[in-house]
Amino acid sequence: MKISLYILVLKLIISTLVFSIEVDGELDDAYGGALSVQQVQTGFGDPGSELDAAYSILLADKLYLMLAGNLEPNFNKLEIFIDSESGGQNKIISNLNSNNDNWAEKFDGFTFDKGFTADYLLIVRHGFGSTQLDLDFTKLGAGGSGGMVGRFDPINSGKNGPFEASNGLVIGFNNTNSGGIGSDQGQRANQEEARSVRTGTELSIPLELIGSPKSEIRMCVMINGQGHDYLSNQFLGAMPEWTGNLGTDGLGGYVDNSSLGDIDLNDFEGDQFFVITNGVRSLEIIGFDYDQDLSNLSITWVSNPGVSYRLESSIDMKSWSDIEDGIISQGESTTYTFLDVEEKEICKFFRVVEE
Repeated sequence: MKISLYILVLKLIISTLVFSIEVDGELDDAYGGALSVQQVQTGFGDPGSELDAAYSILLADKLYLMLAGNLEPNFNKLEIFIDSESGGQNKIISNLNSNNDNWAEKFDGFTFDKGFTADYLLIVRHGFGSTQLDLDFTKLGAGGSGGMVGRFDPINSGKNGPFEASNGLVIGFNNTNSGGIGSDQGQRANQEEARSVRTGTELSIPLELIGSPKSEIRMCVMINGQGHDYLSNQFLGAMPEWTGNLGTDGLGGYVDNSSLGDIDLNDFEGDQFFVITNGVRSLEIIGFDYDQDLSNLSITWVSNPGVSYRLESSIDMKSWSDIEDGIISQGESTTYTFLDVEEKEICKFFRVVEE
């Protein structure tokens, strides 16, 4: 028991250090390595609008996302499509979606890579005197809704974040990068330079806002023009070398009063999405509480919403017997209390199994 308690204390110390992430548009070391790195130089100016690299980490039922790069203050759109549930849309159908900011009409017919079905969309807009930052959130599909959830002014407020939206999203924005990938449109980006960028757009996304995902999360991130109808070549996952701006028609042309319906990301080499594999909190026992007077033992473990668990015990770690099954998750952690071991049992082991 002393060893178990020591391990518990150590884990709590580690958690405290990791939780120091501040959503301010600056890359924290706790994010670790990049999940996706830019491969092509931007066609939207340097340092106008570019996506250098993507980072993510899951902490305390929130998904933290850092997108290193820049966003021009001319109402260019940073668009983040999230695939976090079953179902979703591989091809955007305008009349099946909320059309906030007219995005759905302009994306009508747009097709993602095979294996990506969008469930949610975040739109970041930068404009109004080169200082204002707007944030939209949309749930795709019939019955879904969307709209602006926050308007912030990083310049005049004198800070880069954190700014909290009305639905619990938190955003940070630092647009000071002057390095990165360069603007020789379509030529290969220096990936080390892309990794060196440590400022950009940072988000904290409550997992319950995107369906409390129980498996990996996929994201397709892109930079679009002012009217959602002229795509740059800046995607994460990245476009292949020599890819220029996609424009409206996928070939770099602008087509007035048209949608992006001719663009199919399957036509481009590689996946224009990246995968976040830490979308589920790891199953881990984090607490023991023994009441000697009542001989009750409480065990607490990291859990995910909507999941049931089975608690088992063993005296030799070879043969296991059930203590209780069908234990319903209590949220981010679950505690189960039961009558403890008999006095003759000097040592006993416990484990939790997700059903």
